[in-house]
Amino acid sequence: MNMKSKFRNSRLFWFLKNICCLFRCDIYKELAELEYQLIKTQEELKEFKTKEQLFERHEQLFEIMMYYDVHSKESEQYKEELDFIAKNGLSIFPYRKTKTLPYVETGFDNGLTMPWVLHNNKKLYFPSCFSIEQAELTYRNFIENENILGGSYRTKSPHQYQSETFKIEDGDVLVDVGCAEGLVALDAIEKVKKVYLIESDLKWIDALSATFAPYKDKVVIVNKLVAECDSNTSITLATLLKNEKDNSLFIKMDIEGYETSVIAASKDFLCARDKTKLVCCTYHKNNDEAELKSMFESYGYTTEFSDGYMLFVLDGTIKPPFFRHGVIRAYCNEL
Repeated sequence: MNMKSKFRNSRLFWFLKNICCLFRCDIYKELAELEYQLIKTQEELKEFKTKEQLFERHEQLFEIMMYYDVHSKESEQYKEELDFIAKNGLSIFPYRKTKTLPYVETGFDNGLTMPWVLHNNKKLYFPSCFSIEQAELTYRNFIENENILGGSYRTKSPHQYQSETFKIEDGDVLVDVGCAEGLVALDAIEKVKKVYLIESDLKWIDALSATFAPYKDKVVIVNKLVAECDSNTSITLATLLKNEKDNSLFIKMDIEGYETSVIAASKDFLCARDKTKLVCCTYHKNNDEAELKSMFESYGYTTEFSDGYMLFVLDGTIKPPFFRHGVIRAYCNEL
């Protein structure tokens, strides 16, 4: 037996081989761990357009946590929300999800070249630029995350427009300002007397026309901004509703932070009204909730906020207290 063969059969050879195997296993384990972390990171990055946005989110979370660590008394007001984001990261709706929609029926209308989602046995259409999958995801987001129609899909629903006592009633005229797809109006279409759908983004108009075609006798679609003055591209609430003096109004407004300027410009119209309810988004800007509450109450309206808070991280100017009420509800004291 030559020296090479003797060495291969020796205890020293097998000892060294086992040592090498152990090192190799450790390397494989490290590689596997790195690969796993890479997959996790890639999945996380899919939710953000750039790495800078991901860094910004972590920076925002750190800023919020540090602020409430220093201001411990203030933190008690937002304990539930802070506990949630500490465990789950930043979320616009910092509340635990309690359930999901089990099934959403979808389809594509070849004649109209638009996808649709079935809501209460009614087709809700989306623009041609949407895929069927995008339409379903958007609809699920409205129902499950934003809870705009209620249904307790999260433990709290700060973006829910109506409540048990503040809601669209039979015979109301519904005015949906910034209606987008028109889900709120479609949900209430059977009970309302008339609907005004105001949407400035042209991409939604054909989809709205398709959705509300069966109800066109009581639906008015306006492709303008609701604003402080009338023009070719804008209209005031007073002009829009000049023929609705004797009807009860339910006005819903989601116009990307312009709610305060429109409500301020509509003072005379709103002060002269009775039988009027308004629900406005308050999360777009830092001071919107305080300004809208003050304005409505000076007009003689009673106000309340929706349940819970939103953390609108999409606003680049977000600052303490960070958490904002989602919507304000206001109604005439005569109601």
